[in-house]
Amino acid sequence: MTGAAVLIPAYRPAAALPELVAELVNRGITVIVVVDDGSEPQYRAIFETLAEISQVEVLRHAVNLGKGAALKTGMNWLLTKFPQLPGVVTADADGQHHPDDILAVAQRFAAEPNKLVLGARSFAGTIPLRSRFGNELTRRVMRLVLGNRLTDTQTGLRAVPRALMLRLLRIPAAGYEFELEMLIAAKHLGVSVTEQPVRTIYQPGNPTSHFQPLRDSMRIYFVLLRFGLISALTALLDNVLFWLVFHATANIAQAQAAGRIAAALFNYAAVRRAVFFSDEKHKIVLPRYLLLVSANALASYVGIRFITSQWSVGVVPAKLLAETLLFIANFAIQRDFVFTKRPATPRATDWDRYYQSVPRAARLTRRYTTSVLIRALRRFGKERAVILEIGGANSCFLGTIQASLAPVAYHVADLNRYGLSLLKDRKDVVLHEADVLSLGNLGVTADAVFSVGLIEHFHPADTKKAILAHFGPLKPGGIAIISYPTPTWLYRAARATFETLGLWHFPDERPLQREEVAATAESVGTILFEKTLWPLILTQHLLVVRKN
Repeated sequence: MTGAAVLIPAYRPAAALPELVAELVNRGITVIVVVDDGSEPQYRAIFETLAEISQVEVLRHAVNLGKGAALKTGMNWLLTKFPQLPGVVTADADGQHHPDDILAVAQRFAAEPNKLVLGARSFAGTIPLRSRFGNELTRRVMRLVLGNRLTDTQTGLRAVPRALMLRLLRIPAAGYEFELEMLIAAKHLGVSVTEQPVRTIYQPGNPTSHFQPLRDSMRIYFVLLRFGLISALTALLDNVLFWLVFHATANIAQAQAAGRIAAALFNYAAVRRAVFFSDEKHKIVLPRYLLLVSANALASYVGIRFITSQWSVGVVPAKLLAETLLFIANFAIQRDFVFTKRPATPRATDWDRYYQSVPRAARLTRRYTTSVLIRALRRFGKERAVILEIGGANSCFLGTIQASLAPVAYHVADLNRYGLSLLKDRKDVVLHEADVLSLGNLGVTADAVFSVGLIEHFHPADTKKAILAHFGPLKPGGIAIISYPTPTWLYRAARATFETLGLWHFPDERPLQREEVAATAESVGTILFEKTLWPLILTQHLLVVRKN
């Protein structure tokens, strides 16, 4: 089997389920598994209708075991029946998923078969309060737990790659919390998560949902609370031993060492298995963990010494204060560097993932870049201009440029569909889904064309084409503004640091020498102005070129 199968866990399914399944079959889905999760006899006719479809396999639980259990039953059957299965698309049986959206998630997965694809709802319009509140709260908590900014953490429409399916079969969760466990497992297996926008469908009163707000919310948040629970037990063990040894020896260093060693032995085993689901070998994970423990113990010791010397605070309260201040940093480092398996280095930048979780530092540097762009457009451009931004999906410059310069029209051209979808509700921009290297048929004649952080993502043979692409839609006498990273000492140092820490998201970025870009630009225009943007740290060089 080459494509993903569709798996539908069904407890008291909607009467329209056979119509949905038939539509999926008519549109090319060859394997569909429906798991009857202990539905009552009055629902038997629905499953019998489904069983008559040759592409459908109906599996049954004798009693209701929960959504997670049904998903695992279906995954196990598929992996046994189709050992080379690339993955599975899961969908709910309550009428909330449109066939077009199920197929869109399947197509997205076919293009990115190693990623967990979430069918992300927008939660706009009339949404049941329990669904809106539950997703918003869970989304914010999962942002803290996983470090990922996801739009919809509770969607049942998702495409799960084979490697993650194998891990999920070993997770004990059986209810709605299974889908949160899936996100946690993906994080620590090194499986990237991406989102495919889908429509939001709720029937009045949401009658087909079997989510019990109190019971199932408690199960879901227990998944999240165990992080804090193990940390609290670790802190308790650490501080009790610290207190006992300190009162026996009056030596902070000895007490710190005794407490930290005991706590580390407990914490390592607990978080590795019960929190981060790490299957990495001890020889890989343990050195990272011990390095963190050592650094944490040193920071705590220095903190205790500082607090007790500056204020009239006892040693034990000072330790509690220092450890509390270190808790968030300690958790984040374990989450992102110690117990997380690093995914294989991709060959291209994952722009969908970047747009979903833009680093805070990038938001600050963008303000500076925007101000430089606006000054260049004012100085060398014309008033009431037509502006084209190339590679501007999810543009961070659009709003400020519109407010400051009031252009006649603002166009954005990019091939990234997800990034463009983030701008689709804006009425002040014209979007073009187009390859940067093929803008000849764009139908736009611009007074100014610009790009920031674009041309460095091309193979050297295509870099020249990417530079020249700025001048195709440009009027004679119009200006092109091109900003690109350049390999200064600051850029090299900053990039090396980010790569070491696992924070580098642009594997195909090639910093460019000024001469490489200038030579191509001068073949079609005149350089009016240039500037190295040192405040960006990942240093960029900016050229303003007037077309001949």
